[in-house]
Amino acid sequence: MPLYEQVELLCQKILMQGKQEAEKIVSQARGKADQMLAAEEARGREAVRRAGEELRAQALLTARNLVDRAALESKRRIAEAKETLLEEIFKLGMERLQAFRYKSDYPAWLRSLLLKALQELTGESLRILANPEEAQWLISELLTEVGQETGAHLELELDAEVPPGGFIAVREDGRMRLDLTFQGIINRQRERLRSEIAQRLWESQ
Repeated sequence: MPLYEQVELLCQKILMQGKQEAEKIVSQARGKADQMLAAEEARGREAVRRAGEELRAQALLTARNLVDRAALESKRRIAEAKETLLEEIFKLGMERLQAFRYKSDYPAWLRSLLLKALQELTGESLRILANPEEAQWLISELLTEVGQETGAHLELELDAEVPPGGFIAVREDGRMRLDLTFQGIINRQRERLRSEIAQRLWESQ
């Protein structure tokens, strides 16, 4: 075979091998590119999934926080409304007690309180501190009558700082006192009264 023909065959063979190698390289590169693309797509889907889960979790947490705050605010407002209602009831009760002062049996009630004060303070002499408005009921005749009945001496002292309704009894030595004003009586019974009133108003809740 002539030399040029051998060279031509060799060149064709080289070209054929080069083409095959090139196609092989391209095929490998294309396969790697597909793999990389698939991996990136998978990572992207995973990132989207995680982001979605985080957003849902965050949204759920935010919603729960809002619900909790709303519940606390609702409880606070209900408690304030109940407290306001209780204060209104105590105010109404005090108004009715003050109106009782103008009833015909108020002097008899004062007389019973004077006897109670003498019994509890166990003194032979008591100072009766009362608001100036009480002078029309805590008259000297009443004090003298109770004093003669018990053998004690009762002395009336008018003091504008003493709330109207009832009086404050102070033993002669000043060591003991008994607040028998409307305000004092209510204050001592306030928590019990609050509990009873609240139970009657909201016992079904």
